[in-house]
Order: sequence, then C-alpha cells, then structure tokens
Amino acid sequence: MTQQHCAFCDGPIGSESRKTVEHFRPKSQFPELAFAWDNLFPCCDVCQSIKREQYDEALLKPDALDYIFHHYFTVNYHTGEIEPSPHADATAQHRAKITLGLYGLNAPERKTMRLREWQFYSYDPNQHIDDFNYRYFLE
Repeated sequence: MTQQHCAFCDGPIGSESRKTVEHFRPKSQFPELAFAWDNLFPCCDVCQSIKREQYDEALLKPDALDYIFHHYFTVNYHTGEIEPSPHADATAQHRAKITLGLYGLNAPERKTMRLREWQFYSYDPNQHIDDFNYRYFLE
C-alpha cells in the first residue's frame, strides 16, 4: 500500500526502523476503532513513538480523498524543513501545523535525511520516484 514507506513521514520502514501499525485515532481514546481498517496505517517507529496516544481532530489523515501534500505543505529545499503552505487558508495551515507537531516531522535528523535524499534524487531525476524515501519532498 505504501511500498514500505511510513504513511506519515514517507521514510523507509523495516530497513531503518521497526515495522509498526499506527492507530490514527488512538485505541485508548477510540477503542471501537482499534481494529477498523481505515484507522490503521503502516508507520515507522519514530513517527509512532513521537505521536504516541496524542490526537487532534485537525490531524491530517494520509488516505483522505482530499489530502494532497502540496495543498497543506511546502518544503524548504535549503533546510529540509516542511512548513505549512503560505497559499493555504487558515484552516489548512492549522491542520498542517498540528500534523507536523504530532508526528515530529521537522526533527533535526528528519530534515537532514530529506536533504540527503534530495541530493541523491537531484543527481538523476529520471529514476523512479518510488526508489526514494520522502517522495512527497521530491515531487
């Protein structure tokens, strides 16, 4: 479904982190959704460890039909930081901030890894994008 990438950070699962399953809505707060397929996502252990049991209704769900990365976020290709899109409305910017915070998407090591992946991709943009991590960052 995600080609061995985390549904939230799009980093590799299994090679650089443990394979885990994330309950988008935490089972401690939403026990009725503990086994609901649309509440379960492949996730790296870093995202899962940062988010833990936190939840906010504004959190962006990665499989939502209207979710498009660039509608909510922009990428700083000098720092590797993901930022709320300045072109998004206030609600979308708020949702982006919540998502960035709850999954720790701008932790220093994550920004470094995005920049490294950008450099690899820049050398040969004709490679298949699924061969890279952080694919949304590269598009």
